[in-house]
Amino acid sequence: MTARRPIPVTVIGGYLGAGKTTCLNHLLAADHGLRLAVLVNDFGAVNIDAGLIAEHGGDTVALTNGCVCCAIADDLGAALKTQTDRDPPPDRIVVEASGVADPARVMRLAGNWPGCRPADTAVLADAATIRERARDKFVGSLVVQQMQAADLLVLNKLDLLSEGDVPALHAWVQAQAAPADLVETRFAQVDPARLLGIGGAAPAPSSGDTGQPEAPGHGLSSVVWRPAGPVDPGALEGLLAGRPDIHRAKGVVATGAGPRRIDWSGGRLDMSPARPDRPQLVLIGPFGAAARQALLRALDSCAEPAGCTGRFAG
Repeated sequence: MTARRPIPVTVIGGYLGAGKTTCLNHLLAADHGLRLAVLVNDFGAVNIDAGLIAEHGGDTVALTNGCVCCAIADDLGAALKTQTDRDPPPDRIVVEASGVADPARVMRLAGNWPGCRPADTAVLADAATIRERARDKFVGSLVVQQMQAADLLVLNKLDLLSEGDVPALHAWVQAQAAPADLVETRFAQVDPARLLGIGGAAPAPSSGDTGQPEAPGHGLSSVVWRPAGPVDPGALEGLLAGRPDIHRAKGVVATGAGPRRIDWSGGRLDMSPARPDRPQLVLIGPFGAAARQALLRALDSCAEPAGCTGRFAG
């Protein structure tokens, strides 16, 4: 048996009230097409949309989009082992650090756990209070330490500042947390690709036992297709099978036999009955701008009576 690729681990940290839970809720519900395992400290605080919940058992909630949300309890190592033992494994593990934890320490444990590898650390900061927190004689050093651990620093609640205060905040944050990348948000809604530390492009989902290292320099991106009508399942499968550059496809489409959940990974298509939902399919691969448009046109033909007659060169 060939060895599995290590699962990338992203750590999300930040002081109490910075917006970590809101950020995780947004990530779990986003159309990123990835099977995420999100490990949280306070399971009850994550207000998952009831429409996304497929199964709830013990300290784990399985979602209809293939993600899971799990409570760490008192043993992060046990939670990580549960995820690395899954078959197939998740595409990525996301760990929420507590509000008083050092994200760098969490990453040292989680990112180096057997079967895992470190990705990036994202740290959220309440833009309206971060400077005051950093001056606090009790927690100030911790707050600065958290920022210094960041690969991506998320300035959240920026709408609470006046426009004239933003440049000074940027300069102060750069002095504390350089060379972290900065992103500004309201309501902690960070683009999933940016949050997961993959430079604005979605990572290639792992398809289990591949035995191949991740190819460096492949800028992967996602395409979201919203079919205008019922889809021909055979035509869609033929298109997916004929395009090795489609690394992953996931979503729900309408068919003549009712709604079907689509999961394409590792050259295999899983199509199962689904609850009625907004039809859309998320595809991940090395798509340039022209290839994205051509792919969408080819997919549109799968919703026509003639089937998938279009192909794209990419």
